[in-house]
Amino acid sequence: MGGDTTDGRIERLRSFARRHGTAASLRRVLGSFARRLLFFDMSRLLWLSVERLEADPPDEPGLAFRFLQADEVRRFAADAGNHLSAESAEQVQSESGLCFAAFCDGQLASYGWYALGTVDPRHCGGVALRLPPDVAYFYNGFTRPEFRGRQLYGRLMGRGLRALGDRGIRSLLASVNWTNAAALRSSFRLGYVDLGYFVGLGPGRWRRVFPPRAALRRGIKFQQAGRRGWCP
Repeated sequence: MGGDTTDGRIERLRSFARRHGTAASLRRVLGSFARRLLFFDMSRLLWLSVERLEADPPDEPGLAFRFLQADEVRRFAADAGNHLSAESAEQVQSESGLCFAAFCDGQLASYGWYALGTVDPRHCGGVALRLPPDVAYFYNGFTRPEFRGRQLYGRLMGRGLRALGDRGIRSLLASVNWTNAAALRSSFRLGYVDLGYFVGLGPGRWRRVFPPRAALRRGIKFQQAGRRGWCP
């Protein structure tokens, strides 16, 4: 059984290398070891202003985008393939999180979550964020396997940012793991600006984070684990 598991991991790594290149594959392995052995995480904080968005491409037939209601989140959570939890419907109910989704011929194809005001530490490497009133934080983006390769991830973020305009949102902040080549490529294609590396080091309450200065200059505040104050 252990051999099968090892073989499976090697094959997944080979498949990843074929899609994204050897360098990206090595970064993924290095990142996995650093996370498990050194409690070290690193991501890139990305910033997207609505002014940088190009005109939306024509939608494919049967493709539609909209926010999900709480009861829809609960219903879709019944399908394990959607990677949704029924508890996340409470975020929609309280408006602490909004879920924007893409549908293909009526079937849930892709979705992403948006936080306004503050960001729960679970969604940003164990650190809480406080956002300016015109900024939303994008997290937990997911596309079902049968719909991958259709650039839904980028469309979802662009359409979601435009839809949030009714709430006064003009920019998106996202944290993408430095080894996630596909997400980074989609984000830069859409128009995201790289604010720099966001580093987390140490376990639990001893964890410390080192945010990029470009994020601090944009009014993003960070809360270290075990501390009450906000930085800066």
